[in-house]
Amino acid sequence: MNAGKGSRGFTLPEVKTFLLGNGLKVHAVPKPELPLLEIHFVFPFGAGADPAGKGGLADFMAEMLTLGTQRRPAAQLAVDVDALGATLSAYSGWDSTALHIAGLSEDWERHMELLLEIYTQPAFASQEFDQLQKRRMAALVQQKDESPVTADERFQEVLFQGTPYDHPVYGTLDSVPHLSCEEAEEFYRRRSPSGECFLVVVGNFPEEACLRWAEAKFPSSKKVPPVQGKDFSPAYAGRARTIFIDRPDLTQSQIRLGHMGIHHAHPDFLPFEVMNYALGGGGFSSRLMQKIRSDLGYTYGIRAALEPRKRPGPFVISTFTPTATTFPCVQEILTVVQSFIAEGATDQERSEAVNFLTGSYPLRFETLSQIAQKITQAEVHGLGLEYLSTYPGRVEAVTREEMAQAARKHIHPEEMLLLIVGCAAKFRAEFEHLGIVEIRE
Repeated sequence: MNAGKGSRGFTLPEVKTFLLGNGLKVHAVPKPELPLLEIHFVFPFGAGADPAGKGGLADFMAEMLTLGTQRRPAAQLAVDVDALGATLSAYSGWDSTALHIAGLSEDWERHMELLLEIYTQPAFASQEFDQLQKRRMAALVQQKDESPVTADERFQEVLFQGTPYDHPVYGTLDSVPHLSCEEAEEFYRRRSPSGECFLVVVGNFPEEACLRWAEAKFPSSKKVPPVQGKDFSPAYAGRARTIFIDRPDLTQSQIRLGHMGIHHAHPDFLPFEVMNYALGGGGFSSRLMQKIRSDLGYTYGIRAALEPRKRPGPFVISTFTPTATTFPCVQEILTVVQSFIAEGATDQERSEAVNFLTGSYPLRFETLSQIAQKITQAEVHGLGLEYLSTYPGRVEAVTREEMAQAARKHIHPEEMLLLIVGCAAKFRAEFEHLGIVEIRE
């Protein structure tokens, strides 16, 4: 498949897709301008596959892949990667995990050999796991007192209670101590090799030789049943909730307000994205920023965002404000949202949203890594590569009525979860007039 055709002045870098005889799918993107190469080996599972109570397991598994193989302990692997002038990393998202190596084009075969060795012969050394666990715990303890992080984590914990998205990708202080090296290895072995794994190769490389090598060397894939369904319902669905995370020493409140949104492949995703730019995703030009910051001075910044995921992700309005203005700030946010749903976007707001989203789109494909990540997202989320090439034209075609329909259909102020991290005693009484308030530590 060649998905290089562009729209509205944008041309997607040439992407060639191959299905090898061993069942491995390869997306190849020739970029001969520089003697550089990036290889991403993508697994079709991420933190959304973490077992209940084992938040962070997929992310641990990903990092363990870079900490030694059965032939090379972690220190030797690091030395060999450095000797190539290369970089090696692995990361887990919600819906996928990627093993990534980047370096000089002339060493493409050695890069592939290293990646294959890591994929087929990971060590999962217990001493490396123990050190990783200690580092992760230290990082979690350090960020425990960061109120923006607490607000983000607790909001999603409550919002997605009872679903695979109810924990941070990197785990929690409760889950990480209970993970084991054996669990991480078993988690990996049970899912790999999978027929849904794929390679993304971007840069200056000998295409035919690289494909022949991958077909000859990579093991045949086995089919693993995919996760079924793109929709799920959290425990809170259909009713508003107000939760305070009490931090008496804070002089500012972190505010998160929202509900479950739509998945990335939903037919309304692009109209929602254009609409949301006007509502709260467009910086100083958005309705929320104009009212809450510019007109009222309640905050320095406010943003509304819908995170793209394979399953419905969070739609959340995020801001912060002095303790004394916590209640009026929330009231005004809800007023702006309700007004926007009722009135819709103006012609100017639509034009600004379309111009920004289409004008900035080429910047998402500037580096080899960015290209690989966009291809990975399209593949994992079931969008197809045509989605990438047609995005600017489809955004430009979004009408004001489609924006209005997306707001009416997918934003529900009466069902929003409100979570505030702050000094609850200072504003609790005001919120209790609106309904039941739950206070948590």
